[in-house]
Amino acid sequence: MDTVKAKYFLAVAESGTVTAAAARLGITQPALSRQLRRFEKELGLELFVRAGSALVLSDAAHALIPTCRRLLAESARAGQAVEALRAGTVPALRVAATPTTISTLLAPFIEAAGSSIPLLSTTPVSHYDVFDALEGSADVVIATIPPGDDVASLALGTIPVRAWMPPTHPLALECTGSTSVDVQRLLQEKVALPSRRSVSRGVVDSFVGAAGYALGSHVECDDTATLCALARAGRAVAIMTELQPARLVGFDVVDGEHTLGGVPLVAAWSPGHFAGRDIEQIARRFRRFVEGSLR
Repeated sequence: MDTVKAKYFLAVAESGTVTAAAARLGITQPALSRQLRRFEKELGLELFVRAGSALVLSDAAHALIPTCRRLLAESARAGQAVEALRAGTVPALRVAATPTTISTLLAPFIEAAGSSIPLLSTTPVSHYDVFDALEGSADVVIATIPPGDDVASLALGTIPVRAWMPPTHPLALECTGSTSVDVQRLLQEKVALPSRRSVSRGVVDSFVGAAGYALGSHVECDDTATLCALARAGRAVAIMTELQPARLVGFDVVDGEHTLGGVPLVAAWSPGHFAGRDIEQIARRFRRFVEGSLR
């Protein structure tokens, strides 16, 4: 399969129209149309069907999209492998993770590691689409859900979900000398926590439900910086996976002998990746960084 034509096809599939795709690719619309017709002829498939005055993707085209994405990803990795062999080192890697994982864990790690690791750039993805990024431009993903057997992986530990508030908050003062807060008492306060799109929210809901309670006054937000801001402003107690937010103190949430758990993290990458050894070494360093931040 021709990678250039596959790239053109994906551009149309992602842009919605040939005109928009041509502008994105920097070529003329007639030139792109010719390439698409040649692609259909080479494959022996009808990729576009007419719906009124518009062209839409056929069923075969929709089925072809993942294959083309994998092809382009492998082609890009092959080019990176050649560059790495020429240089004798891996110059850069792209990491896909949720926005929360990027802001609270990856960004601090990248800053702390400095030039001792390849240049890491990040791509934000949703929790449940993270492994799909390996079929795109991502070299490695940091996930909060278990990987399949078709990828190489390394467990990174568990990030605890805790209640965070200013040290002057009445609840924090009540808990002076303790590292935990009772869930029943916590739920008497207004809390800020991620939405149900978040894995950590599922952990909270399961724990609260098992304890026999329900969330009272609360606000939902999937941006960790905003959750921290609400807590620092005294507007709500933030329940989140942040490691050590500035000007806030954290408490484990307990119900008798039971403690609110955390979110497991795992690094995953494609088997046979040209930088697989480097990725695993970086993942191990990242794990040590996370462990050190939790002490």
